[in-house]
Amino acid sequence: MTTEEVERWSPLFAWFYSLMNRNPKSNNVVIAMASLDADDRFLDIGCGPGAALEHAAASGAEVAGVDPSPSMVGRAAKRVPNAEVRVGSAEEIPFPDGHFTVVINVSSFHHWVDRDAGLRETLRVLAPGGRLLIMEGVIKDGKEGHGLNQTELDSLAARLLEIGYEATNVESVKTGWRHRYYVLTATAPE
Repeated sequence: MTTEEVERWSPLFAWFYSLMNRNPKSNNVVIAMASLDADDRFLDIGCGPGAALEHAAASGAEVAGVDPSPSMVGRAAKRVPNAEVRVGSAEEIPFPDGHFTVVINVSSFHHWVDRDAGLRETLRVLAPGGRLLIMEGVIKDGKEGHGLNQTELDSLAARLLEIGYEATNVESVKTGWRHRYYVLTATAPE
């Protein structure tokens, strides 16, 4: 994401976005799929205004988030005071090696500037056996938009294995009557 794209998230725009996206169903679904408990250490990459952080915190897990927008980080930190929320990106996660048992990314993987760097960085912060869940909207092959098509999803699953993840799994889920998503889960080596 370029500096110009991040800076467009002014405090006013971040407030408006968080109002219109207070509780997306996609966040509920991916948190349920993560099956968090109090022993987990959870990270949301691209946490936005903190909806997924709020749901994750209800499990008793230690929660953290990163977002490239300082305005979004401020909103998320205010929404979930017990979360550690920092300015950062998938390519530069400001947390220590091997810290998180679960890392998620909801509907922003398609915006990552350097996907390979982000996937390597995510693997760096995952604990042995930790899980990465990437949730993206379904796009038909040959179309463009906010999400991934089947060809891109297959390529991503293969790339994760090449980078060093041990296993991948893909599920197609619906949130509501018209929104379909892919959820790709990858596991860090033990």
